[in-house]
Amino acid sequence: MTITGLRVLTLVLLALALPGHGQDDSKEAQERSRLQTLKDQISALQQRLLNRNSEADQLAAELEKRELAAAAINKRIAALDGDVEQLLAEVAELDGRRDTLQAQSLEQQAALAREINSAYRLGSSEPVKLLLNQEDPQKMARVLQYYRYFAAARREKIDEFQATIDQLVTVEDAIAARRQELLATRQTLDTQLADLKAEQEQRSAVLASINAALGDDQARLAKLNSERIRLEEVIASLEAAIHDLAPTTANAPFPKLKGKLPWPVAGRVTQSYGSFRAQSLKWTGWLISASEGSPVTAVHTGRVAFSDYLRGHGLMLIVDHGDGYLSLYAHNRELLKQVGDWVQAGDRIALAGNSGGLTDSALYFEIRHNGRPQDPKAWLGASR
Repeated sequence: MTITGLRVLTLVLLALALPGHGQDDSKEAQERSRLQTLKDQISALQQRLLNRNSEADQLAAELEKRELAAAAINKRIAALDGDVEQLLAEVAELDGRRDTLQAQSLEQQAALAREINSAYRLGSSEPVKLLLNQEDPQKMARVLQYYRYFAAARREKIDEFQATIDQLVTVEDAIAARRQELLATRQTLDTQLADLKAEQEQRSAVLASINAALGDDQARLAKLNSERIRLEEVIASLEAAIHDLAPTTANAPFPKLKGKLPWPVAGRVTQSYGSFRAQSLKWTGWLISASEGSPVTAVHTGRVAFSDYLRGHGLMLIVDHGDGYLSLYAHNRELLKQVGDWVQAGDRIALAGNSGGLTDSALYFEIRHNGRPQDPKAWLGASR
């Protein structure tokens, strides 16, 4: 039952409560009793609606908590993915070094085999026999010195080779252990993320059920208006704070690139600027379908003015481009930039998702000038 319906019903009941001509006291008492019963029912319904709204707020807060936790886990997973890739690169490099050393060892083994064979032919007194074969004392001294150099060099090469092999084995063992540790951690994080997503879906389903129970246009409009007001308050506060930030600098001012800006994400526009959301409320930007985890990029040079969670918009990022121009990116899975970061056109600033209560993964994108929404169609160039 809508609020309007409740008011109408209340007026009807009040009309029923008015005494009519010719009615006796008993009938009036019955009417009053019926009226009180209906009033009690209305009060109970209003209380249930209030309780449901309170529950919806609690679930929305729980949804925010779960989505932020999921974003934190996603960041840790991304960091671990980077560590794994680095380790794999190190292993590949070490494999190449090992192959080189193995080739060198074969050459050294052949050389050592020749030397051993030569030493065997000369006998156990190899240096003495070499010296006795020389008649010139100076040659004998030089031969002895050469032999010492050769033996020392041979020993040094053997020691270096053995040390390298030992080091290679040690490093490979350490990398293998580290890789196993990272893979185990990733599995744990994946499990946690799956649990969080399952709980998030459950919370979203309950919230959807409550909205469906409330679900008349007036209730939906009130919810969307509340979310819009939150966004307007954020943007208004940003505009006041932006004056204290250093001005943005770019090769081409934002207005000069009208109709040429790159799309923030690859996808299809499912809700366009100016289309109706509920009753008189219209979309003030684009909702672009995007695969979860796909990169969201800045459309122009600017400075991040907002990077946080906002009820109804999820993980949201706003970039100040100077001259009163802002671009807004909402419903992300993960934010890659923080407030104060400078970005260039094409820089990855977020990963697309469905935070903020969306069912499917998408990016909500807005362009604003002096707080007023602009149609992205007039600003963006060809789609990706």
